[in-house]
Amino acid sequence: MIDFFSPTGPFESQTLRLVAEAQQGGGDVFDIARLCRTLEPGDKEGWERAWLGLAGAMEAKAGRELELGHRRTAMQSFFHANQYYRMSDVFLTADDLATKKARFLKCQENFRAGAGLHLPPIETITVRCGGEQYDGYFCHPANPAPGGWPAVFLVGGADAFAEEIFFSGRQVLERGWALLLVDTPGRGSSLYVKGIPTRHDYEAPVQACVDYLAARPEVDAGRIALIGISMAGYYAPRAAAFDRRVKALVCWSGCYSVLDDLYLFCEHLQPTLRRLLGGVSDAEARERLRAFTLEGVAGRITCPTLITHGAADRLMSVEGAKRLFQAIGSADKTLKIYEDPEAGGTVHCSHDYWAHNVPFMLDWLEERL
Repeated sequence: MIDFFSPTGPFESQTLRLVAEAQQGGGDVFDIARLCRTLEPGDKEGWERAWLGLAGAMEAKAGRELELGHRRTAMQSFFHANQYYRMSDVFLTADDLATKKARFLKCQENFRAGAGLHLPPIETITVRCGGEQYDGYFCHPANPAPGGWPAVFLVGGADAFAEEIFFSGRQVLERGWALLLVDTPGRGSSLYVKGIPTRHDYEAPVQACVDYLAARPEVDAGRIALIGISMAGYYAPRAAAFDRRVKALVCWSGCYSVLDDLYLFCEHLQPTLRRLLGGVSDAEARERLRAFTLEGVAGRITCPTLITHGAADRLMSVEGAKRLFQAIGSADKTLKIYEDPEAGGTVHCSHDYWAHNVPFMLDWLEERL
C-alpha cells in the first residue's frame, strides 16, 4: 500500500502531488486511494499498469458521457484521464522516451478534450521565441472585473507540463485573473515532442510569453505576475530579474542554484535533470548546471517577491530558498518557510497544505496586483 499522507519516498511523494491537484479537479481522491491500496512502493511495473488502467477507464467514461450530452461530467473525466496518464509515466527512464512521448500525447489529447468543454474558455495557443515555438493555453478568468484583466503566467518545474499545472493554478481564474500556461524549454511538449532542452537563460522564453500576454487586448499589461513552481523557483526569478513588466513574483519553492539546491541535493532526481538538459552524462550535467544560478542576478529583482518553501523539502534545499531571499534586490519581499510537520506544508511545494498555502500566495498577489 502507498501511504501518500506520510511520504517517505518518490512513490508516496508523486501520489501526494496528484492528491493536491485533485482538489482542483485533477483527479478523484477516492479513486486515487483505492488504486494506492493495490500498490507497493518500488513496484514500477505495477504502478504503470494500475495508472494506465484507471486512465483508460476515465477516458472511456468521458466519451460515454459526452455522447449522452453530459458535458460537465465528460470534462471532469477527460481531466482525470489526463492526470492518470501522466502518473503512468513518472517512473519511466531516459531509455523509454518513445513511451514517454506517447503517454504525453495521451495526456494532451485528454486535457484538450476537457478544455474544449470548460467555461470560462481555455484557448490552445502558441508562443514563438526566436526559432522555437512553444505550445500552451490562455485561460480566461471567471467573472472578471470591468477593464483589463490582471494575468498570471504560471511556470512549471522540471517535469511539470502545462496540462498538469492547470490544476495548480486553477484558483487564479476564480480571482478574476487570466492564467497563461506554456511548455517552455525542457518541459512538456517542448521536450517530449519537439526535443527542446532546458536552458539557463530562462529570461528569453519567459520574455516571449510576457510579450504574448502584453499583446492580448483583454489583458492589463501593467498587472502581469509570474508564479514559478518547484524548479521554476529558479526559472521565474531569473526571468523577473530581466523584465520590468513583471509586477509581482511568487516562488512556489525557491532555488538559488540548480546544481547545489537540486541536482546535488536530491540524487534520485539527477536522471530527470540530465534528460531535461538533452540526455547528457553526469559530468556534463554538473558542468552545464553551473550556469543555472541566480548569483549576480537576483539583486536585479525589484518587483514585490514572495517565496514559500517547506523546511523538510527532500527535493529542493530550503537553504537555496533562504539564499535567494537574501540576494533579491526588492524592498518588498517575503519568505514563508513552513516548519511545523504537525501543521503541514513542510514537504516539497507544500503539497499537503495547498488548501492554505495557495490562498496565502494568491492573497499576497491580490494585494499587489
